[in-house]
Amino acid sequence: MFVAQAIGSIFNISYNLTHIPPLLSPAQEEAFKTAIGLFNALAYPPLVAIWAFAVFRLRRPIPDAATLARKQRAVINLPFVAALVGGTGWLLSIPAIFLGLAFSGDGINPHVYFHFPVSICIGAAVALTIGYFSIDWARQKLLFPCFFRGISPGRTEGALRLSVAGRGKLWTMAASICPILALLLLLISPAPVVSNLGFAAAVAGAGIFCAVISSVLMAQLVVTPVRELRRASEQVGKGNLTVRVDSLRADEFGVLADEFNAMVAGLREKERISSTFGRHVGREIADQLLRHEEELKGVERLVSVLFADIRGFTTRCEELAPSEAVKLLNLYHEHMTGVVEENSGIVNQLVGDGLMALFGATGRSANPAAQAIAAGREMLRSLDALNARLSEHGFVAVKVGVGINTGPAVVGTIGSPRRMEYTAIGDTVNTASRIESMTKELGHSLLISASTWDAAEPKPEADRLPAIVVRGRSGEIVLYSVAV
Repeated sequence: MFVAQAIGSIFNISYNLTHIPPLLSPAQEEAFKTAIGLFNALAYPPLVAIWAFAVFRLRRPIPDAATLARKQRAVINLPFVAALVGGTGWLLSIPAIFLGLAFSGDGINPHVYFHFPVSICIGAAVALTIGYFSIDWARQKLLFPCFFRGISPGRTEGALRLSVAGRGKLWTMAASICPILALLLLLISPAPVVSNLGFAAAVAGAGIFCAVISSVLMAQLVVTPVRELRRASEQVGKGNLTVRVDSLRADEFGVLADEFNAMVAGLREKERISSTFGRHVGREIADQLLRHEEELKGVERLVSVLFADIRGFTTRCEELAPSEAVKLLNLYHEHMTGVVEENSGIVNQLVGDGLMALFGATGRSANPAAQAIAAGREMLRSLDALNARLSEHGFVAVKVGVGINTGPAVVGTIGSPRRMEYTAIGDTVNTASRIESMTKELGHSLLISASTWDAAEPKPEADRLPAIVVRGRSGEIVLYSVAV
């Protein structure tokens, strides 16, 4: 802040000592110079003391949350306090100098009433603007990390803030309006032309210097956070959800960065939920539930339902310890789930050695029947690879039966508000389960219903079986034994 005041003072004192004396009598000129020196000697020490008190009181211990909140507001208000202290000194100089001129005993030239206050205001505007930006930048780098841990300065209530638009106006005033006014002031100055030209060059140089300093500070306070947000947004667009933007700012960018970080955290949480949830209902369904939950509360769709289980698993469990049985099932389901998902299916239920998969549940599949048949055939074709892996863990080879049925079913979430489950409901599902159980009775590994055969394109190689009565259904149904 002292450097900023010095810059403004150099301009002001130089102008006043060059352009005001021609308007004064010899006695007034002596009184004018004495008043300037006396005012600076008397005003600066108490103003510096007030500013030092405002800064160093922040070093006091923080015993409780209320004290921390007060100090957080004080840190945010620091640039305004500096502007108030500096502005007070500048404004008090006007009556002080005029009071000194009055003691000279001579009448004051009317031009002095214009030139001196205007020059003070121009110098004050430049000094206070550079000082505000400097302290704003310094507190952000030095104080915010100490006083704002876990909270954004932009969300601190009861503090004074200068908006981004306000900063732009302040920068415009210091970098362009004030130098222009200073040059205009020279046009009506009663000082010699040669003196005006020299001082005009100095004013132009000072204006350029102030513009450069203000631009650098504005870049740090405005342009830099915009670039950080842009880079972070690009990273999120590329799938990087670990990115974070520094939110230690007291203006709109602080709130924006805070909201951006909260958004990314929400995306991370959603990704975690989707990943975890997807292990239970399938990743595609998990994504749909998270995005359009209302649409999945019950929709009737044409689906193909696949059931599969291990032949003789109940008897085998009698010979295995529970932990070994679980290990066997994990290996089996891991393999079969991969086959189902590779064929655009969703493993909906895992009940013991039983597996229920849905094809076309999301309404995006063009031919769920063909996909279900392809998955069933691949499940049986890949048994050799599965059994080889089971053998490595000391398990006997398994055999699997697969049954598929196609038809309308209500697909969506059912249950109570405390416990919901995504599944398919309807006779199509029940019939698919019955068809799978008949693979044991009829001695076929893969059986499909006539509705699945009719819906599948292209038709698989299969044998049409005689019509048969299925337990739990009235009438007979036609089944096809699909070649593996």
